[in-house]
Amino acid sequence: MRNLKWHIVAVTIIALSLAGIYFSTHLFIPTSAQGAPRIIDVETKQFAFTPETIHITTGEEVIFRVTSTDITHGFYIDGFNIFTDVPPGETVEIGPVKFNDPGKIKIRCATLCGPLHPFMVADIVVEPNTPYYLFFAATIVVGIGSIVYLNKPRQSPALLKRLFDFEIDLLKIKKIGPLLKRVLQWRGIHFALLLPNLLIFVIVLASGFFGNPMGALNFSIAVVWILWFAAVEFMILFASRFWCTVCPLPAFGEWLARRRLAAVHEPKKWFSLKKVWPKSLDNIWIAALGFLGISLIIPWLVTRPVVSGLLFITLIVAALVLHLIYTERHFCLHVCPASAYIGYHASASLLAVRSRDKSICDKHIAKECVRGGPKGYGCPWKRYPGGLDWNNYCGQCFECLKACPLDNMTLKYRAVDKDIQAKTHTKTDEAWMGFIRFTLAVFYELVFFGPYFWIKDWGNMGITMGANLLSINLLTPTLQGFRNWLGWAVIVSSVALIIFPAVFFVFSWLAKRAAKDKENTSKNVFLAYSYSLAPYGLLLWIAFAITLVAVNWAYPMRAFSDPFGWGWNLLGTGNLAWRPFMSNYIPLIQAPIVFVGLVLAITSTHRIGLNLFKDQKKAFRGTAVMGALHTLMAIIFITLLMG
Repeated sequence: MRNLKWHIVAVTIIALSLAGIYFSTHLFIPTSAQGAPRIIDVETKQFAFTPETIHITTGEEVIFRVTSTDITHGFYIDGFNIFTDVPPGETVEIGPVKFNDPGKIKIRCATLCGPLHPFMVADIVVEPNTPYYLFFAATIVVGIGSIVYLNKPRQSPALLKRLFDFEIDLLKIKKIGPLLKRVLQWRGIHFALLLPNLLIFVIVLASGFFGNPMGALNFSIAVVWILWFAAVEFMILFASRFWCTVCPLPAFGEWLARRRLAAVHEPKKWFSLKKVWPKSLDNIWIAALGFLGISLIIPWLVTRPVVSGLLFITLIVAALVLHLIYTERHFCLHVCPASAYIGYHASASLLAVRSRDKSICDKHIAKECVRGGPKGYGCPWKRYPGGLDWNNYCGQCFECLKACPLDNMTLKYRAVDKDIQAKTHTKTDEAWMGFIRFTLAVFYELVFFGPYFWIKDWGNMGITMGANLLSINLLTPTLQGFRNWLGWAVIVSSVALIIFPAVFFVFSWLAKRAAKDKENTSKNVFLAYSYSLAPYGLLLWIAFAITLVAVNWAYPMRAFSDPFGWGWNLLGTGNLAWRPFMSNYIPLIQAPIVFVGLVLAITSTHRIGLNLFKDQKKAFRGTAVMGALHTLMAIIFITLLMG
């Protein structure tokens, strides 16, 4: 009867949602204007369209009368073959354009106009916005459906058990496994993977300091912050911390400390001052706050080559210095902002380095995976690989696979969330890393692909010029620009560090009350539930990455042929025309990804609840409360994409 009651509630809410969609999209459709096309005046400037949002009725014909107030801009509408230049001080008529399909589409600047050019957009909402209403309802259906599906006693539903409990030992797959094993145990594999990335970083630094000051024409921006940034999000899901395997940032320090590029030697020969890392800093607070700090200057970082160059040289020097002061990879473990967020989301990855049989490792006294041996170093992250059950702090250097004399270490492909369902301890720094990453996914979507000029301008400090090392003085903001940026920094930091965590705490407290739990503290429930944001946030970032690449893919392709933006055409792609790829369909691709994230968040919450409360009914009641918050956040993201 209890299950029947919840199913009746779910069906009722779903039916009401669908009925609301029907009435809003069929009974109240505005009638389009007849006669002459409507004229809409649009003003362009660095880096905005005015008006920011234009409402049009389905079937209506429109003539856009576009005026540029400063320099030449372009005018492009998603889904239409319209590429028009608008010279400074001139007015250009575009159209008539007939809008037959309801929904939200973007106007984009099609002519390079300055550093924030790739993110100069406005919205056209073709009413009634049926796709948004449908996906809004679908979000509610997915959220409620996921919660109700979990309302089964005694054990996890069979479907979820198949999805969350499988494991594949990659090194035991016929033909593929032995070859992969030989590659991973080869001492030169790490150096071979690092070398091409090291050469790329040399290009990044050289182009960042001395290349074209326009970010879209510079390798350090176009390749790093479009191609690499997007690739890392997908890499986390399918390959865990593989970027840490090939990352060149700590290479110089580690090579100098080991005094070897590839070969292994006795650990006592490690070259450093051998200082002990402070116990108070044995966490990821520095890295988490560093990632937030970088995000506070993100409009500059992803558009000004010199800022990217300075960031990367700072990280390389920091890694070198820390390797020479302390032992092992404390830079990667505690300081690197990228390592922190990659590691946090790696708990939701399909890939993991694990022992085949933990009991074998526990009985083995020598522990070469920790201390090192003749074939491999001990874990440079100071972890015990034989007992590893958490991806966050495994840098995937594969030293344990080389060092283990028992052939007990392997590479596994397993279900998403495998780590989270086995999570037995909580940490405040990891929780806040989750809050920071989750809220910034929403902010990045709003800032880079939203129509609101003021929020971009505040983060950009009102600067319209690009810069390399020779023109870095162009980044000096006015007093008003700096004040605006402070407002931006306060908003972003407050939401990430205080407001969203506070809302999350309230829901976790209500979940504890709903579960009638007296065994766990409110803090413990709050921290434990925060790990549900790991898979959820990762899927939101993947959705963001899809837009980033689909719209701006031409810029990195140009940069490979012309890394310095000097007019070269080394690979024949230097003159590639900017053409967004299926840009009018991007929200339809992103929305299902958000739904997958929502389902993973709710199922992870349920599994966390089972670990916390040791009772199916309590876990379900807690999940129902937290599921409401997860669904609300999905609605907010869907609204940004389509509303």
